[in-house]
Amino acid sequence: MGKESATYQQQTYDYVRGQIINLGFKPGEFINDAQIAERLSISRTPVREAFQRLEKEGLLVNEARKGWRVYMLELVDIYEIFDLKIAIEGMVVRKAAECTDKALRKDLAGALADMKSAVENDDPDAWLQADIHLHNVLFLMASNERAEQVIKNLNDQWHRIRLGYVALQGRTEKSIGEHADFVRSVLSGDAEKAEMQMREHLARVRDDLIQLVKRLVLPFSNSGF
Repeated sequence: MGKESATYQQQTYDYVRGQIINLGFKPGEFINDAQIAERLSISRTPVREAFQRLEKEGLLVNEARKGWRVYMLELVDIYEIFDLKIAIEGMVVRKAAECTDKALRKDLAGALADMKSAVENDDPDAWLQADIHLHNVLFLMASNERAEQVIKNLNDQWHRIRLGYVALQGRTEKSIGEHADFVRSVLSGDAEKAEMQMREHLARVRDDLIQLVKRLVLPFSNSGF
């Protein structure tokens, strides 16, 4: 692949991925390479390559004789995503608790403080950004890039309902206590307790998310979301 083609593929990937996770392209919506190529003023080849990459990441589905469809989540997908998140992120905080890097430890405490501030200011967007930052610091402390990439891909797959979850009344306040618990354990070096608390936190997120979907999404959807 030439340098120019690779650049166009990345441009297309970033654009389509952003549209999917932020609901610019809706779940179940069909998109085609000609449409995207025209919109971005590029050829169709790098668009197809970007589509194939997004298919591998679970964001697009190629349906025979129909084209590319934005993936629609079902409840079983939420369970599968969180089974993996619980296992991997539990391991991540266990490893993070072994980290002695003073700058990273300070950054972790700062991210938690930013989350608390966002709750006090009733700012869901700031809360989400602080939450992302906190988890990014944990990956750095654990020093496991592959785990980080897997989790980021999984998060992309449920990001479009994550925004509604963050806005759920009382959830961010509840989540702050859960984050404070496992961050405290990480900073005190209690790896076993940190892993248990992270696993419990993610199980609660999963259960709250399932209830949100059952109550507010599925009654108005014929299949997925």
